[in-house]
Amino acid sequence: MSALPLAPILTPLGVALLCLIPMRRSLKAGLTLFGALGTLLCSGLLLMATADGSVLVSELGGWPAPFGIVMTADRLSAGMSVLASLSGVVAVWFMIAHEDRVREQHHAFALSLLLFTGVQLSFLTGDLFNLFVAFEVMLVASYALAVLGSTREQLREGFRYILMNLAASTLLVLACGLVYGTLGTLNYAHIAERTLELGPRATVSVLAVLLTLVFASKAALFPLGFWLPGTYPALPQASSAFFAAILTKVGVYALIRLFTTVLPVDSALPQAFLLALGAATMLFGALGALSQREWRRILSFTVMGSVGYLAFGIGLGTPDGLRAALAYLAVSVVVTLATFLIAAVAERAAGTPAVRGRRGFIEPLPWLAGAFLLCLLTVAGLPPTAGFVAKYALVRAGLAQGSVLAVAGVVCALLGSLITLMALLTVWRDFFWGKADRAVPMQSVTRRTTWPAYFASALVAALVVLAGPLFTHAEATARQLRDPGQYVRSVLGEEPVRIPARPTGRELMKTDKEEPK
Repeated sequence: MSALPLAPILTPLGVALLCLIPMRRSLKAGLTLFGALGTLLCSGLLLMATADGSVLVSELGGWPAPFGIVMTADRLSAGMSVLASLSGVVAVWFMIAHEDRVREQHHAFALSLLLFTGVQLSFLTGDLFNLFVAFEVMLVASYALAVLGSTREQLREGFRYILMNLAASTLLVLACGLVYGTLGTLNYAHIAERTLELGPRATVSVLAVLLTLVFASKAALFPLGFWLPGTYPALPQASSAFFAAILTKVGVYALIRLFTTVLPVDSALPQAFLLALGAATMLFGALGALSQREWRRILSFTVMGSVGYLAFGIGLGTPDGLRAALAYLAVSVVVTLATFLIAAVAERAAGTPAVRGRRGFIEPLPWLAGAFLLCLLTVAGLPPTAGFVAKYALVRAGLAQGSVLAVAGVVCALLGSLITLMALLTVWRDFFWGKADRAVPMQSVTRRTTWPAYFASALVAALVVLAGPLFTHAEATARQLRDPGQYVRSVLGEEPVRIPARPTGRELMKTDKEEPK
């Protein structure tokens, strides 16, 4: 047993409670940054502890699985925890640099930390019910962040966001009830053990499809992601960067966990379903990006497109597909964070979210133009970026799988990349290229407000050099996920789980007689 899987959850939660105490803005901002950095440190330690393939388990209250609540961490959980923590640090840095007194007076710092808590809990929980709890914690915090400011657009899009998430949560509760009624447990490891004992069954396949539907809506796969393109642009800029980078990836993480650890048996039907959704999402995201004219609306559609590539890789159901999806997942988180921060700076410099109507920003903001050019090449998947390496691996895995759906997915992936490149190059040309309109002065952008965007862009550039280690880690993670037996043994132990038989009526009467009167 190890307490380390609890640390990335308890650290932001504890600091969030401290942030509710009235104090000066500088103290609260420093405390929030300290909480985000502390979470990143705990996640880093977790990644180091699981690097050798270990699965860490924390038993709450000393109750062992499957009877008690457990937090678990393997390579996948630890990697996702690090990506979320890193995104949280950069988002908090941007939030502190871009002072927003109104939202900060309504506990924006504490709500952000509470959101980090929910995200970490979703990656580190070891059972379905606590995954539902994590979704609810994220929903409460994200909804409050979405409507802070109370503009008409925020309230309209926030209502749509919470309505969709409540529907998905209701479906998840229903799925939990059906899983418990069918298998008698909600613990990931115990579900895997029970399904391996039962073998392929139609009931288990139906449960897998139902859970796929829930997690696909969280991941914003087409057509269930209708809420995303309107919601993210309505959010405060720092929040939208974190939302775009991480929240859809929680759904992707749940899908990977579902197909590799929880229900690895007879997953052909739900994987084919996922493959079709992924192919449609890639095209929908690219076409949507091409049709928009505002910074974060364009980028929101590229987020949807990236989720389609991930679903495509998972849906292939092959080791190569899973490895490529895991590598693309890391690239997608970092580049999405960078593009949304660049968009936030660009919107502030232009004084408008519109891309057209203002040109020539390459002259006053040459580094921002260069950073966006690097990011657009990464999103589109052109060499020599890490996006090209990851997409090439996905396409190769799709062709190797060879089914009709897989080949159709490859065609959608290539078309989607081409259309996304056109959409983002149009943004670069319309905003950065050409002569600036001297009649409309540029808004003031201080150097400290641009550093978070440059830092995130530097991470994107670093992925070009670190593509080799990234794929090595993805390969090791995929290899561990292909052996659910190791996860099951680490959580449940070597001995088979023995559930005490329900006492008979005669035994209950005997117990009653033995009780002293």
